[in-house]
Amino acid sequence: MNHDPAQGLQAALDAVSGQPHPRVAAIAAHLSATKRDLWTRIAHATGTPTPPDDAGLHTLLTWEEEACAALSAAQLNVTVPPTDPAGAGGEPPMTVAALLRLNAALTTGRAAQIRRLAAQPRIA
Repeated sequence: MNHDPAQGLQAALDAVSGQPHPRVAAIAAHLSATKRDLWTRIAHATGTPTPPDDAGLHTLLTWEEEACAALSAAQLNVTVPPTDPAGAGGEPPMTVAALLRLNAALTTGRAAQIRRLAAQPRIA
């Protein structure tokens, strides 16, 4: 999901050259925050390490793949509660596996956005 040579987020980020579209930075910041929150929730539910606080998005992507590969089948079936059960608007608790599928969908969608923005000509 992160390092697929054609569709991955890393490839999309690497395709951005020169002065990037301002939206690319916003998407990258959103992804960093979302991934950090997701993996912190997973860590609390499974007893696994949290993501490094000082990791930029590139480092976080590599950490995320290693953390995902290290999860056992039992850990994938652990239920993770909503971030704020009182204000979750009906968000149900989800298993780690379901959260990872959601994360993959978000990541591939954002990678597609970045690829589209990188292809747009920038006029100074």
